[in-house]
Amino acid sequence: MLSKSTEVFADHGMPIECDIYTGSDYPEDAPVFLYFHPGGLVDWGRDCLAPWLVQACCQRKWPLISASYRLMPQVGARGLLDDVTAAYKFAREWNTKEGTERRVIVGGASGGFFTAALIAHHCTPPPLALFSISGIATFRHPFFNSSTLRTPEPILDEDMAPVIALPLMVGKTPVGSPTAFVLDMLLGDGSKNPGYKQPDEPVEQPKTKLYRGVLYEYYTYKNAWIDLLGEVDVGYDWAKDPANKLRVEKWPPTVIFHGDADPDVPLGVSQLVQQSLGDEKVKIFVTKDQSHLFELMNFIEDDEPGMSTVGDAMNCLEQIVT
Repeated sequence: MLSKSTEVFADHGMPIECDIYTGSDYPEDAPVFLYFHPGGLVDWGRDCLAPWLVQACCQRKWPLISASYRLMPQVGARGLLDDVTAAYKFAREWNTKEGTERRVIVGGASGGFFTAALIAHHCTPPPLALFSISGIATFRHPFFNSSTLRTPEPILDEDMAPVIALPLMVGKTPVGSPTAFVLDMLLGDGSKNPGYKQPDEPVEQPKTKLYRGVLYEYYTYKNAWIDLLGEVDVGYDWAKDPANKLRVEKWPPTVIFHGDADPDVPLGVSQLVQQSLGDEKVKIFVTKDQSHLFELMNFIEDDEPGMSTVGDAMNCLEQIVT
């Protein structure tokens, strides 16, 4: 029976929580899948979680931990690294006997994969594997440094100033959002619940035209991400230096799936990682004609475009892990 619990994994001036999806019959030595939510590092929350991912972990009897983190820009680069480092430590030690640690797969969607990659760059021991869902592996890519305009017109500094001045906070998915996963979407065995209906409550709307989620487009156009995160975003150019061969060998096996029609995080961002670390270390599964987070509300049972590629990527990850 699949169950959900919520725990505080860190207190960094505020409690930072994670949701744990697991079953009583899972092996004690099963690897944990530590997941970080999308939202461009500036929005959304840990319940922004694709149903298929919960199902895929359930099928493999992998506990799934979906962790919150404090949002940019208020948290800063070092604060963000502190949050994800604490989540990784929690996952390694979760439900273990004294003196033992879990093997941990670290994954994320969109901006959430940036935090997953931070763990591979900065934490020891390295993760068992990395898994990217349309992920931002680094901001050291031309897309984020070429005044890329993703809004009808440039966003003015004075318009975003009130958002930037907001207090430090943990991400939260808007109330009523169809992207928010709830356990009732699945039956006890992890299969799709055909009787589930989305609540009638209206989706919580931003109180202003320019809400915090637009910070992603704002900072992308301003070429500001390296200024904000360059302290911890080391990129992948180091992997091309023969002197770093041992470092490349220690990099965790990485599985990526990405749509080739993604306007928010271009496929080239993922390809950069493969080109730097090599085909043996990084496997990319490309979904044809699919946009950003095309699978976010899908179930394993759904015969939607691109879902067979998602399944191939998960099977590849399973082969690596086992």
